Amino acid sequence: MNNRRDFMKTSLLASAAVMTAIAPAMASSKPRNIFAYSAEDQGRWQGKAGSHAPVITAKDGKVTVETKHGMAEKHYIVKHTIVTENGDVLGEHVFFPSDKKAISSYDIKAKGTKLYALSFCNLHDLWVTEFKV
Repeated sequence: MNNRRDFMKTSLLASAAVMTAIAPAMASSKPRNIFAYSAEDQGRWQGKAGSHAPVITAKDGKVTVETKHGMAEKHYIVKHTIVTENGDVLGEHVFFPSDKKAISSYDIKAKGTKLYALSFCNLHDLWVTEFKV
């Protein structure tokens, strides 16, 4: 019986020591955005931002979103969406593999507001770019 108790005590002490050692590193690390990837936070898709993160052009209330990504039956951009900081959808466009490019345009009246352009790839998940009009 003592061997079992000794084993349990040693296991608990070892677990506590490990957690004490790694807790500061865990606390200081930046939390991962679990909803979307971005040029700044590419997560498991490191190196894919150039062809997946939406590129924004805004002038006089007209916003153009482009994802510089090929369009093919097996791998393509499915959708662009423009959302506000509060999550309100201001516009969206669905693409098909037969489309030549993933480009969409929107008339946005919300001047000075922080907005997000979302681009969804059927293989490489959701990507986001923050911008202001």
